[in-house]
Amino acid sequence: MKSSLILGTLGAAFALLMTMTQAWAQDTRTQDVKFARGTSSASIDDSITGYQSVIYRVGVSAGQTMSVQLDTDNASSYFNITAPGASAALFVGSISGNSTTFTIPSSGTYEINVYLMRNAARRSETANYELTISVGGKAAARVPVAAPADDFADGLSGGPDYWQVHGLAGGDTLNVRSAASSSARVLGRVIEGDVVRNRGCKMNGSTRWCQIEASRGLTGWVSGKYLHESTRPARPNRPKPQPAVVQNDGISTAQMPRFCAGEASAHFGVRPQEITTNTAFKSGQVFVSQGWFDGAGGTTFFNCYFGADGSFIAVN
Repeated sequence: MKSSLILGTLGAAFALLMTMTQAWAQDTRTQDVKFARGTSSASIDDSITGYQSVIYRVGVSAGQTMSVQLDTDNASSYFNITAPGASAALFVGSISGNSTTFTIPSSGTYEINVYLMRNAARRSETANYELTISVGGKAAARVPVAAPADDFADGLSGGPDYWQVHGLAGGDTLNVRSAASSSARVLGRVIEGDVVRNRGCKMNGSTRWCQIEASRGLTGWVSGKYLHESTRPARPNRPKPQPAVVQNDGISTAQMPRFCAGEASAHFGVRPQEITTNTAFKSGQVFVSQGWFDGAGGTTFFNCYFGADGSFIAVN
């Protein structure tokens, strides 16, 4: 009798686990995009809710031009584009907006992932959208050996106008030094996702160093392994990042400004890239990140409040 009860309990637990796994799997679906004969573009009407996302797969050739436009009724809905075999997106909508045009760096199947930011997803909001994908131009005669989208700073001359910092562990910062050496004086720091101007690279022993210029005027040398090609200039007047202070349960203080921008986006109906948020500071038993954005009625100022454990409390 006891064995039957145990087996029945295990069976019920397994069935629940399978149901949950199937539900999670359904959060992301994949759709291949085919253009109608004689056309080079397609418009797709669809919707997502909460943590759902849709990956649209498009086969293209190096040298062609791809344009992607997302029209959505939810200000927290964006898309990312990932090149075949790349470990990081070559276009991130929450940083660069909901429209892009670029030259295909390598042939293959590109993935366009439409999603809701965390602030909207956790509220189970819905985004109704129209995604327009266009591909034009002729394929290049030769396919590049490596896709620039997944290429870190591995050259000593030339390269893109801008790099994006990528590959740092959660909450880590990248030191900007006065010279191309790990022993040189630290002038400041940049964080994951920062876009910086390329001033050239050189070798010091086995380490490749690159001179960069951040949007706030900070200029110095960083390790090239954390720099990936970017197609957009850095935003001016970005607050100076501070070292992360990790809380017990919630997000770190270094992550609070970006989380605040997402919450303010949902609260005020303004896109995150139009919002500026400052480094979080402690005020009594809470952390506060102050921010603002410009609109038709002038500048709106607001505060985001986080608990001592890093949990989000409110924005007003």
